[in-house]
Amino acid sequence: MPLILSGNVASALDTSYKIDNSCLFGGTDNEYMDKSLGTPSNTKKMTWSFWTKKTINGDAGHIATVYEDGENYGTFNFTEANKFQVFQYISDTIQLNLTTEQIWKDNSAWSHFVIQMDTTQSTASNRCKVWHNGKQITAWDTEVYWDQNTAIKLNNSGDTLKINAIVTGSQYNGYVAEFIMCDGQAYQASDFGEYNSDTPTIWQPKDPSGLTFGNNGFWLDFEDSGNLGNDANGGTDLSETNFAATDQCQDSPTNNFATLNPLMAGRGSTLTEGNLKVSNESDNNYDVATFGSDMKWYYEWKVDENYDGSGGGVRLGAIHIDELSTNDNFGSFATTKVKLYTNSNDGKTQEGPGNNVITSLTRATTNDIIMCACDGTNAKIWWGINGTWLDYGSGTGDPANGTNPAPWSSNAMASGIYFPVICYSGTAAAGSLNLGNPPFSISSGNADDKGYGNFEYDVPAGFYALCTKNLAVYG
Repeated sequence: MPLILSGNVASALDTSYKIDNSCLFGGTDNEYMDKSLGTPSNTKKMTWSFWTKKTINGDAGHIATVYEDGENYGTFNFTEANKFQVFQYISDTIQLNLTTEQIWKDNSAWSHFVIQMDTTQSTASNRCKVWHNGKQITAWDTEVYWDQNTAIKLNNSGDTLKINAIVTGSQYNGYVAEFIMCDGQAYQASDFGEYNSDTPTIWQPKDPSGLTFGNNGFWLDFEDSGNLGNDANGGTDLSETNFAATDQCQDSPTNNFATLNPLMAGRGSTLTEGNLKVSNESDNNYDVATFGSDMKWYYEWKVDENYDGSGGGVRLGAIHIDELSTNDNFGSFATTKVKLYTNSNDGKTQEGPGNNVITSLTRATTNDIIMCACDGTNAKIWWGINGTWLDYGSGTGDPANGTNPAPWSSNAMASGIYFPVICYSGTAAAGSLNLGNPPFSISSGNADDKGYGNFEYDVPAGFYALCTKNLAVYG
């Protein structure tokens, strides 16, 4: 699991145009946006552009749809086989079906899609084109094109366009940024993005403000947490259903934040809220973040489920990169490579799966927030609860000054690259992870020294959120 994936496009680079926010579409909350379509600028020509980071694989997630009934609709979506599809079905007849051979299962990377629709073209394959990260998709598992001059259902006057919905249970799960529809224009990928001049394999966004959006077009930049459906181009806003302010995220194509990784071996839980909320956890399983580093990093965990003393609890801390390639069972972790705090019994710190180094610490309970600061280079780690760092007997921990870290037995903490890890023992381990994009409401709001992230408590000086802007500078 690399620190910065090539699929993260421009997120590790300084770019002239930056996307500050995204919107989290969770699916389980039945969140969607909609807009009644007026008279189109052109019923046969339009372009879509959006950036996305998937959070769940194996679901038929519909990103944009005009749905009249089961025999009349247009949509673009990911299929249950994790393929991308553009589809139109009218009067019980398939008019358009482009389904990719390629599959998308990387839950750590941002992707950019552009869909050009122009049914006036005399060549069938020119009537719908799709680009992914600047490259036109030409390999199709299914390839059916519109007849020439067919009306596009996704821009049909009087119909309702829905973002993230077709029918209940088929919503898309993922982060979405810079969602654009241009009515009456046949734009291509280069109108929305470009390859970085210094790193020509990296695809990055361009400022779309000079584009022509047309009568029904819009530009969702998600910069207003109280009005996520706001049209930044000044047109009619999209109506919002079931969204919360926490659905606005700093995670974006130009600064990609870590989440929990649903593809990691050893998992045994249900991830929701952008792969940051854990429930239905299994005994002795664990979840690991998508990014790790030997830089000084910080995160918070909100306890959603109280440990009642009958067994179980959450263990959280840091896992060395060496363990990720050798183990898929919590019980086989090396004691030098996994360092944890657990709220079981009276509160403990542990090396590996069960070697208790310190007992009778402050025990976190429901709604408490556990803080974790890790310095992989100097092999030190600290934990705190509700704004106060723990005292292990030599004084209150002070990550900023590097003093009074958690002590270890003869199995000293190994230096190197560490990833945030959440481990589960028995019951009462559900919670929410804040790596800079909190899935829960924050009452104060604190960023790291570079201005990234949104945390409940003060981030220690010299410690940073695990995002690609920080990784590019601090490693």
